Amino acid sequence: MQTENTKSLREFWSDYLAATQQSESEAMYSGELCFENDGVVGTEQLQLVLGGKKTAAFTPFDSFEINREPLPVAGEVYIVEDADDNPRCIIEVTDVKVIPLNEIPWDLAQRDGENENLAEWREKMQEFLEDEADLCGFEAHEDSKIVCEIFRVIYRA
Repeated sequence: MQTENTKSLREFWSDYLAATQQSESEAMYSGELCFENDGVVGTEQLQLVLGGKKTAAFTPFDSFEINREPLPVAGEVYIVEDADDNPRCIIEVTDVKVIPLNEIPWDLAQRDGENENLAEWREKMQEFLEDEADLCGFEAHEDSKIVCEIFRVIYRA
């Protein structure tokens, strides 16, 4: 639900183009995304992104295959929305890695912005992987491939 002070996606994108002095034809626009879709978890994720603590997203590789979605690539640009579909920032994917869960190093895992150590992060990711596996119909293993999207905020409201 948009409030009086929020901008439409189109207005937000136009402000970004003006601020970065890009034309519509030269700017990369890959779509919109919302961390965890809604609720408290999504709000917390968004705050980590806006605060600069979350600079990566981790998704099971099998989710992309089953949903027939292309893997993200460096250079893609997304408008990040809050749980009410209001645009909050724009991120650019700077790197994408596909790595087995049990081989993801701490320096990459800590980009998730939430955990104190690698063991805690892996435990949380294993639970997420199992939930996704149940939902999408694939097998979750400790060596399941994870798509690691590294990004940076390039514009905020």
